[in-house]
Amino acid sequence: MKKITADARKIIAYVPDKWEVKIDPKVLGWTDSGREIYFPKIMNQKLEFILPETWENGPFDVLEPKGAKILNPNEAEWIIVPALGYDEFGYRLGRGGGFYDRTLCAVDSNKLIGLTYEELFPASFAKEDHDIRVGRVITEKKNYQIV
Repeated sequence: MKKITADARKIIAYVPDKWEVKIDPKVLGWTDSGREIYFPKIMNQKLEFILPETWENGPFDVLEPKGAKILNPNEAEWIIVPALGYDEFGYRLGRGGGFYDRTLCAVDSNKLIGLTYEELFPASFAKEDHDIRVGRVITEKKNYQIV
């Protein structure tokens, strides 16, 4: 993923819960000058993507950013999307809240990256009409280009 996101200036990432793949912005080279990394905050049943100034405890025991700068997801170069799993077509199995599905439904799936573990990909689950699709799935072993 470091190579894929190397030239990006605006990235949306996430703070993982205990089930999701961990992301370390320092290891990925995302702390370079001029780069902005935004994180999700639940607002009115959708997500806003905020450049963090500080952090606070949010719903589901996940840290959420506090800050004044909000990014429209269409302006991000890459969006790293958490999930419990992805099927072979890039459809995502979330945690049932629909926050990412509602927020990213109009975003080009080519800029959506799903992270999972090789042993869990592809996952088998019943896709629902509202489920979003990622353009690529990255595991610790391989980069799967989906669309």
